[in-house]
Amino acid sequence: MKKIRRVFIANRGEIARRIAIGARSLGIEVAVLYSGEAPPAFLEGLVHHFIKVEEENPALYLNADLMVQFAVQASCDAVHPGFGFLSENASFAAAVESAGLIWIGPSPASIRSMASKAAAREIAQKHQVPTVPGIERLPITDDGAHLKVVKAFVREHGFPVLLKAAMGGGGKGMRVVRQESELEEAIRRAQSEALNAFGDAALILERYVEFPRHVEVQILGDSHGHVYALGDRDCSVQRRHQKIIEEAPAPGLTDDTRRCMQEAAVRLAQSVQYCSAGTVEFLVDWSPAVRASGQQPFFFLEMNTRLQVEHPVTEQIFNEDLVVWQFRIAAGESIEGRLNLHAQGHSIELRLYAEDAAQRFLPAPGPVFGFLPAQLPGIRWEMGIDSLDEITTRFDPMIAKLVATGATRSQAIERLIQALQQTVLALPISNIPFLLSILHHPRFTGDQPTTRFIEEQLDSLHAWIQTLRDRWETQAASAMQQIATTFSPAPSLALGPLATLTQHVFQKPTERKTPLELHVSESVLLTLPQRFPRRRSQVGRGLFREGGGWQSFTYCQGPWNGGYVRWIAIEGQPFIRLEQAEDDLASAHGPSSSHQVNAPVPGKVVKVLIKAGDEVEERQVVLILESMKMEFEVQAVRRGRILSVLVEAGQQVQADELLAQWHQET
Repeated sequence: MKKIRRVFIANRGEIARRIAIGARSLGIEVAVLYSGEAPPAFLEGLVHHFIKVEEENPALYLNADLMVQFAVQASCDAVHPGFGFLSENASFAAAVESAGLIWIGPSPASIRSMASKAAAREIAQKHQVPTVPGIERLPITDDGAHLKVVKAFVREHGFPVLLKAAMGGGGKGMRVVRQESELEEAIRRAQSEALNAFGDAALILERYVEFPRHVEVQILGDSHGHVYALGDRDCSVQRRHQKIIEEAPAPGLTDDTRRCMQEAAVRLAQSVQYCSAGTVEFLVDWSPAVRASGQQPFFFLEMNTRLQVEHPVTEQIFNEDLVVWQFRIAAGESIEGRLNLHAQGHSIELRLYAEDAAQRFLPAPGPVFGFLPAQLPGIRWEMGIDSLDEITTRFDPMIAKLVATGATRSQAIERLIQALQQTVLALPISNIPFLLSILHHPRFTGDQPTTRFIEEQLDSLHAWIQTLRDRWETQAASAMQQIATTFSPAPSLALGPLATLTQHVFQKPTERKTPLELHVSESVLLTLPQRFPRRRSQVGRGLFREGGGWQSFTYCQGPWNGGYVRWIAIEGQPFIRLEQAEDDLASAHGPSSSHQVNAPVPGKVVKVLIKAGDEVEERQVVLILESMKMEFEVQAVRRGRILSVLVEAGQQVQADELLAQWHQET
């Protein structure tokens, strides 16, 4: 048996926190990186050794040599990669082992065998794991010969087809193509994203399963040849091909489908001598015709040779700690006869993002005015931000994960709703309202959604959000005024550009015919406000009288950037008032002019598709931006003529920065 005394976590945020919790439960010391004035508070008490760096950025965490150096520098004897960054990098795993350190994860050989989706498909086929018809590695040539290969495949299998990166996942480099005229551009764009995200432009071509559910099997293997499946998870609720809701067990599957899928996952893992936690992902054909036949055909998608973001839902229903098992397996322990293989209850995980669901889920980096997660029965949090923080453009905009477990699926859903409504996450924009709209939607609560759920129900989800906003807008403005009077003197304010951070800005309190009655006793209006002295901010929860009863709300208030912000959420719907001195109102930077093309997100200009003098149509793509490893299309809002283009390819731009000017044609 190997002895692990101190581990270096080659990751950050909530991932580092999760791994640290598992390590410390075994008495293992933890070392991590940090930048800034002080280590993040959410790691306090979990980390033994902090290593300060000048700046945290993706390039740092993707530098295998530096990660090994940091581990050695901190006198560690093991490295845990977390999930993301270098977690599925065979060369990094090998470098860790070459340095005499213990690698907490599968062997470099196992990682390498599954690193290419094309090679993984071949292994799956060899071991009788069902796969979708496709081309394992699409040869991209300058003479366009690859188009002939694609067209030949389409003649045999028909449209639609799916292009995806051979060396990665997370929806990056993925394109659905429905007609021949789209092929060439879709291939180019998929290549560009694949190369940028994974350093390899290789693509896979597959027949597109039109109504799929995304179901995965949790695998745990040891160095003694034992491999077990710990149930399944459904990850079908996605936007931009990326998961936002995961649950275990996957609802609606027959016992036979579960058994066959888990047996296939175990066979695949055994074929590559898998040792550690991993996940085998499948697509289940959930088309109406197939469902009517009573069949549930499934196809291998990929294997993730690491811990998954959604692993907590499996831990909850099996009462097992997968991170702890990773450490034990790396130390040489056997799992035979030691796992609980009988699940109980239902668990659902939500991913909380700083993103604007109303604007095609664009990242919305910005300040966290206050964060106070609700602590309720059956609730588990995985957090990567402090009570006061800032979401930057350097990393993925996921803030935290909220997990609810109950005896039934409906109880887990109800607990999630309660937790979201009672949590203070005072961001200019987050996806909490959108998550609540899903949790209330009958197609989610009463059926098994496919990966098309959000695409098909987007209008009804946004309509639900707007209805609730309309209902509470007046009360929110009045409550803000009452709280300001009760708890804070009116500050001298000068805010300026911050007013553009959110589309829901109160410039002045909304008038209300009937005064809103606030119960001002400390025991009822607020659970005494939690104060953040560094920024003189307060967050809390309270009640206001509405009709014949009381309505709960959460709130945050405090100075920010020379101004003052008040944030209130009623039933999870946030409202923000950004206040400033009267003299500054006229000069404040307001919403973008309709005769301007502005950057929807901060990032890099990848391609400029227009020039001065060009005529453009409404919704025509005029520029392509890259932000947080994803490409975003900037479209013309109306038909017109381009007067000037103010940026060029490769240029970095800020959110709302002017990119081009145009003249509207009459």
